[in-house]
Amino acid sequence: LAVERISIDPSLDLGHRLDYVVLQEECETSRALVRFFDFRKLSSAFIGPLNPGFCEVATILGENWNKAIFSWMCINYKLDSTIHHPTFARTLPSPTQVLFTIMKYFNWAHVGIIASSEDIWVDTANKLASALRNQGLPVGVVTSMRKGEKSTEDVWNEIKVVDGVKIIILCMHSVLIGGEEQATLLTTALDMGLADGRYVFIPYDTLLYSLPYQNYSFSVFDNDTKLQEAYDAVLTITLESGERTFYDAFREAKESGEIIADLEATEVSPLFGTIYDAIYSMAMAVHSARRKGVRNLGANIAEHTKNLSFPGFSYWVETDECGKGLNNYVILDTEGHGNQLFPTHLLNMSSDSVEFLGRTMHFPSGAPPLPDSNCWFDPEVLCTGG
Repeated sequence: LAVERISIDPSLDLGHRLDYVVLQEECETSRALVRFFDFRKLSSAFIGPLNPGFCEVATILGENWNKAIFSWMCINYKLDSTIHHPTFARTLPSPTQVLFTIMKYFNWAHVGIIASSEDIWVDTANKLASALRNQGLPVGVVTSMRKGEKSTEDVWNEIKVVDGVKIIILCMHSVLIGGEEQATLLTTALDMGLADGRYVFIPYDTLLYSLPYQNYSFSVFDNDTKLQEAYDAVLTITLESGERTFYDAFREAKESGEIIADLEATEVSPLFGTIYDAIYSMAMAVHSARRKGVRNLGANIAEHTKNLSFPGFSYWVETDECGKGLNNYVILDTEGHGNQLFPTHLLNMSSDSVEFLGRTMHFPSGAPPLPDSNCWFDPEVLCTGG
């Protein structure tokens, strides 16, 4: 869809016809780059990779081939150095920065991370832990739900013996778009008395797309009071879309005949919109580089992701003078019952500030977890004595 729209967009002059090939990444991290190598001479740029576990390797190869890498999934903090990695470009604000800003606002510093069993999420958890530790935050435990090796109860037993943890980040598919492992994890936490408000659970994958929530009911909660109660301990952070949601944009494209797949909007992951925006970002950068008269090489394309402004799939996409994404995020909360999520705070990425939207958060115990010391968020101060 993105490539078709780019080809008829009168505002874009790419000098060539844009085409694409989908490289199926192997699920095992060790094999995932096999097809990537095959296209080093055929591709002008790469959208991806999906697994943060090999972002650094892919980026170094991209630099060697002078091919730009556009990624929404890479959280490897070292890649943010344009001096060392001139061909790498983010297509979303850094998830680590989003989490850090929100944790600083609430003064929740101590982190635990749980991944589902797939390599992609285990690698995500490890790279996220590394990035948060680089920001000076104490990540006390990183664990995963390895199939056949340990039960969900074993995972929670690992977490609860670690002192001081306030936030638990869940690296797995969100229960809101069909993630069964997250549903099991949350209801088990409820059974074990761990969804009582001592922890705040934050799904990681909703940071990567714009989850529709306005006037929308999540059917996963229907007739499941146990999951409703468990989700009361969850804060969902997602890209703000404004008035037009992902589902609205998908239906419009379907009604216009651009999407011919026999799918309802609610059957499609909103990640579809993120991938669409990544492809359009690459086209905008190629157009900008061409207008400046520079060659269509990786470092030049990545350099021209600065000061972009264009209509994405369901919301307006903008970057600043450094190429950093300026799209805002919202924090969504439930009331411990029902099937709807409500916005409570807005994260303004242009100012790295959190704004209260007038609706108080609902916590299982009636109050949020106790704050940690400010010293964790002050790079000039060393935290001592706990």
